[in-house]
Amino acid sequence: MEAIKYYVKGAFQGAAETPEMLEQQEELIADLTAKVADLVAEGKSPDEALGIAIASLGDLSELVAEFTPAGGAPLVLPVPTAHVQAARLDFHVTLAAIGLDAAFMLFCTVLGAITHTIEPGAGLVLFVILGAAAYWIRTAYAAYVADPDTTETRKLVYQPRLVKALGLWAGACFVAMVMNIATATDFWFWPVWVAVTVLPIRILVERWVTRQGMFAAAAVASEGAAAA
Repeated sequence: MEAIKYYVKGAFQGAAETPEMLEQQEELIADLTAKVADLVAEGKSPDEALGIAIASLGDLSELVAEFTPAGGAPLVLPVPTAHVQAARLDFHVTLAAIGLDAAFMLFCTVLGAITHTIEPGAGLVLFVILGAAAYWIRTAYAAYVADPDTTETRKLVYQPRLVKALGLWAGACFVAMVMNIATATDFWFWPVWVAVTVLPIRILVERWVTRQGMFAAAAVASEGAAAA
């Protein structure tokens, strides 16, 4: 399982790749893989089994400290915490969401300018479209929440950080709309469009990232340890 390899190799990041260290990594990977298989056989979901197995290892800092780090200087690199993993996940997903939204905005703006189809009244039409989009987002998010494959990760990804993200987007869009209306620009409705589309884009990108086992293993482990 790629998530197990990612977690173990991340725990030993910065240590010299000695035969002893590589052997220890292989042992941990084998132990975790066996534990996950046993838990799945008992009826646990793969994600839940992974979280329980990793949490059972406890703090690996002392084990990592036994190996000489690269460069020879004494160094202990702690296993990434849920906070660190969440920050990495936020950064990559936010970049992807911004890139996709920016590309969409640029395409639509250029298309509208070329065809002379963008008028100030288009904003009113978009509000109707946005209403339908909001209903779709609500339905899609409800289905995402109910997905058992992302239950553990959802607790970390969505809750206070989702509220914070929406608040920041709402504030930025409000300022942009006021400035655009004040300058009589025809494109005042773009911030609203971006604000609505960025959430489903984040959900889709984040879901793909977590299914690939990126940034999630240590975060799930921290959640499992806290629950224990």
